[in-house]
Amino acid sequence: MRITLNGEPKECPEGTTVEKLLELYKIDKNRAAVELNLQIVPRKELSGCILNDADIVEVVTFVGGG
Repeated sequence: MRITLNGEPKECPEGTTVEKLLELYKIDKNRAAVELNLQIVPRKELSGCILNDADIVEVVTFVGGG
């Protein structure tokens, strides 16, 4: 199935959850905010939120520094 991740077309298997998508792209779910089709996905719902064909996912990661 095709989705858009941060503006780029990507392929992922049917039934992929947001949490699994983050794992596939090596994004630390504890340091990321996820928006799915213009709706924020709460961190506690990442494992139960299943992606569908043509979904648009935006991920912002937090970086520390000084």
